[in-house]
Amino acid sequence: MDILKRLLGYAKLLRQVYEWKEAFIAWYDCSPSYVIAQKSYKRWLAQGKAIEHPIVESCLKTMLHWQEEICNYHQLRFTNAAVEGKNNKIKALQRRHYFTRNQECYKQHILLECNEEWIQYGS
Repeated sequence: MDILKRLLGYAKLLRQVYEWKEAFIAWYDCSPSYVIAQKSYKRWLAQGKAIEHPIVESCLKTMLHWQEEICNYHQLRFTNAAVEGKNNKIKALQRRHYFTRNQECYKQHILLECNEEWIQYGS
């Protein structure tokens, strides 16, 4: 952590962006309700606008566009991260086994790849 503090001390912009990123992580973890999440999200956006950097402004544009979807996480606290992870595993498998002609073998590779934790530890 001392190295991080030293690095953040070199540039004000670096420290501001790092703190802004950490505030976003805290927002995800600590907002107890949807209403509070919306209010603190707007505060977080204002904090980003104060940084005044083109890359941060580009990020803010994206975050404003997806604001409703991002804040909706705090209604049920579900994400599609597990599905995205499985999709990434399947895409990686496709790249590794591009010339596999046996469809049954290919299906079994996918099932094995996506259920590795279950197979390793049991149900």
